[in-house]
Amino acid sequence: MNKRGFILVFIGSFLICSSFVLQMYNTYQNRNAGVVASRTYNEIKETLLRVEDDFDTNSITIDGNDYIGTILIPSLGLELPIMSDWDNEKMKIAPCRYYGSIYTNDLVLCSHSYDNLLGNIKDLNVSDLVIINDIRGEQFIYKVEVIEVLGPDDVTEMIENDFDLTLYTCTKDNLNRVTVRLNKI
Repeated sequence: MNKRGFILVFIGSFLICSSFVLQMYNTYQNRNAGVVASRTYNEIKETLLRVEDDFDTNSITIDGNDYIGTILIPSLGLELPIMSDWDNEKMKIAPCRYYGSIYTNDLVLCSHSYDNLLGNIKDLNVSDLVIINDIRGEQFIYKVEVIEVLGPDDVTEMIENDFDLTLYTCTKDNLNRVTVRLNKI
């Protein structure tokens, strides 16, 4: 084999190994997100069972992160905690409040596109239900109205709308945002 052939084989092998390592890392991140979210969801449920009726707080802290409630998406089999604010690292653990509130009917939640978080919201159907429980145990039920794809810079369209709840995550290619719009029922 000549020198050029050796270099091409080396580069090809390196790229194959790199893609394998990246796939393993993404699989680990997805699994870890599910484990952490499930553990936190259960801890929030246990906390709510122990609190008195006069429980007066808007969030609870678990492992240094503040949570404002839980989200259940029955058609996707998801039960997840909701973080009170967002950043890139928090979105790897659970859906996060990006904007608004359930009390003002303008809540926007986001997460990374891991299957164990909001990665499969593209599979929701119009009329599917989503249930949010605040940290005091009050329940809010929403119905899917619209599923759309927005560009990565469409922040105004994300937060300024006539829907009570918006869920979004990156598309699998990370180029756009799958956006689900819901209204309270």
